[in-house]
Amino acid sequence: MPETVELLGQASGYGVLVGVGALFAIGIVVATKLSSRYLAENSQSTEMFMVAGRKVGVGLTASAVYSSWTWSTEFLMVTTMVYNYGVMASFWYGVGLCFQICLMSLLGMEAKKKIPASHTCLEIVEIRYGKACHILYMILCLVNNIISCSAMILGASGAISVIAGNMHIVACTMLIPFGVLLYTTVGGLKSTFLTDYVHSFVVLVVMCYAATSVLTSPEIGGMGGLYDKVIAHDGDRYIKGNFQGSFLTGKSQGAIFFGIVLTIGNTGLTVMDSSFWQKSFSADLDASVPGYLLAAGTIFANVWPIGTIVGLAAIVLESTPIFPTYPRLMSAYEVNSGFVLPYTFKAVMGDSALGAVLLILYLAVTSTASAQMISVSSIISFDIYKKYIKPDATNKHLINVSHFGVVFFGLFAAGFSLVLHYAGTNMTWLTYFVSMVICPGVIPLVLTIMWDGQTRLASFISPIIGMVSGIAVWLSTAYHFHGSISILSTGDQIPSLYGGLTAIFLPGVISVIVSLTINPHKFDWNEFKRAQLIVVDPQEDYIDEVQFVSEAASKEKDEPVVVATLDAGTPAEQASLETDLEDDEVKRLKKLNFYIKISRIAAVFVFVVTWVVWPMPLYRDWIWNKAFFKGWTTMAILWLYLAFVIIGLFPLYDGRHSLAKVGRGFYRDFIVRKGKQASS
Repeated sequence: MPETVELLGQASGYGVLVGVGALFAIGIVVATKLSSRYLAENSQSTEMFMVAGRKVGVGLTASAVYSSWTWSTEFLMVTTMVYNYGVMASFWYGVGLCFQICLMSLLGMEAKKKIPASHTCLEIVEIRYGKACHILYMILCLVNNIISCSAMILGASGAISVIAGNMHIVACTMLIPFGVLLYTTVGGLKSTFLTDYVHSFVVLVVMCYAATSVLTSPEIGGMGGLYDKVIAHDGDRYIKGNFQGSFLTGKSQGAIFFGIVLTIGNTGLTVMDSSFWQKSFSADLDASVPGYLLAAGTIFANVWPIGTIVGLAAIVLESTPIFPTYPRLMSAYEVNSGFVLPYTFKAVMGDSALGAVLLILYLAVTSTASAQMISVSSIISFDIYKKYIKPDATNKHLINVSHFGVVFFGLFAAGFSLVLHYAGTNMTWLTYFVSMVICPGVIPLVLTIMWDGQTRLASFISPIIGMVSGIAVWLSTAYHFHGSISILSTGDQIPSLYGGLTAIFLPGVISVIVSLTINPHKFDWNEFKRAQLIVVDPQEDYIDEVQFVSEAASKEKDEPVVVATLDAGTPAEQASLETDLEDDEVKRLKKLNFYIKISRIAAVFVFVVTWVVWPMPLYRDWIWNKAFFKGWTTMAILWLYLAFVIIGLFPLYDGRHSLAKVGRGFYRDFIVRKGKQASS
């Protein structure tokens, strides 16, 4: 293993990986029991396990989406990119995160409108295109889940290993899923929403403290001190593609290329990840779009302030005696593995800060791993077991298979991350690589729910051609620029950029051309509504999941067709119920159309602002002055604290009624009753 610095003892690593994991598992078991007792939430129902009863509010939806995009590699990667390419890398990292969440809010609402009973995006593919496409997209989604989850575990385990006294990488990797397996198996998707909130709260508290502490430390000396020190080191290392090679310029070719590669890859990670679809399915109708858009607006807080402050601080502290690697500089291995963040925290804040780094890395990787486990378990239970093995599977069967899926995938992802580690890959290489294998299905899958003109043939061949072409462009470009194909050459920006652009856009072009020229066909959206997807346990009272068939609505192509079996009693009562349900469905449709419109506007607005309005005026021959840098850093810190209010505090207010209900029930059953028993 290349030379690294031992920072803390191995006991700290085991304490976080085992102790915190067990603590969360116990907490979720308790929360699940309380929810079942006082909120009538049954985690052993497939509807609750897979889609959280479809009633999650705005606050939990926002925190869950935010947490799902709070990858452990974000904190490590953004500081690495700022160290490599300068301050604009922190901005472009944020750009690579937010548009996809807006896109997913739109896709989620389209799915709620057209196929409201769905559990996974693959169910949509199967109903529209049949078995062959279903299997193909299942493979694409599973590849996405495996690579993304393994990449997170790989990045986190490498950093944890170094921080925790060079703790063995195998121990780090296999212990990361430990607590996640326990609480995800017990609580299902609702447990991930609850833990996502706790994760987000803790991570935001730590980031607020860390960013403020580094900036105001004597070694940095505030915003003005950081600016002066970076300017003083501007000549130490010339950054190719930056104006005058400076760290403090908006004209940074490398940062933009990184932003494009990241945006492409993250679009694939979002659209091809069933867990993001599930979060939308799980959210209440009035909560989905607001929750997603709040997460999209605040996600910049993960990377903008930390990247700006810690990434630049690493540049100025690396050559000082307080830096862990002193008197040598960081090696390429250390930089590309994400050690810039822990080394800088150690230099400025000491061992206590490293404990905080361990904690946020663990929380970030487990929150997203939990969602990945539920995503894969839903594919295994609904898209494999129920579809091809046992079509008449009951609720109990599906829950058992789902539990197996959670455990199996957690262990498999950990094992696969070890394969990647021993193959010589690192966090940076994986970030550049993933686009070629996860992006070919993006546009065809989007068109599946957005365009009635895409044909079965187009949806099948376009991602295959896109993947083959993307990999071919990636490898051939790497060979052209470097004269060989290796981990080093294929991890370069330019080959990854060309390969990723080919992989994401070529399938869209092919799909449209094939759909319009070879046996054109218009899909009837009402086919989605007629599918029987909800599994109801006869012993459960699922009034909320029972819907009514409206013949009048089914006559219109865009009107929803709903399925129901309610016995209202007398003919007059039945007629009254039918009228009420039709009125409710009309109101629901109007609301869906409103949120779809908002999502479209938001997606366009965010794209234009983040790709044109904000960065383009900065892309000029100019090294930032101190006043502009102070304004930039001040806004970054304000964004971080605003995210804490929205993601950390608002869910408590939004869920106050449920919290009060649980509190009253607990007080009545365990405090008052126990007191009466003691007095008697």
